[in-house]
Amino acid sequence: MIEKDSKKLRGGARPGAGRPKGSTERITARLILETAEKVIGKPLLVSILEGYHDTLLDGDRRNRTVYEKMLLDKVSTTLLDVDVSESEDLVTLKREAFAAAIAAAVNRPTELDSKEATK
Repeated sequence: MIEKDSKKLRGGARPGAGRPKGSTERITARLILETAEKVIGKPLLVSILEGYHDTLLDGDRRNRTVYEKMLLDKVSTTLLDVDVSESEDLVTLKREAFAAAIAAAVNRPTELDSKEATK
């Protein structure tokens, strides 16, 4: 039984909370797509695109915007192709800057060195 102490009611683990140990029932994206295909009788993407097509034919601007946002969010992440390769010149510059920073850190006098020099 939960005590009425306000500190014990905030956060933390609760006995019996969460998914039982050893259970294998997890909802995954793959499970959702497979179940949707079984229920609808066609792939979910096809059904979504048919819905979008219907909004275009019906002139339903509000739902058209919802479909377009959903589709663009999905498509834009797959269309973005970012080139993360670096040229040899850039790699060389980074190496030199790193080496200079290490050399400066190693050769820089510490507070202890400064105090000993003033004695």
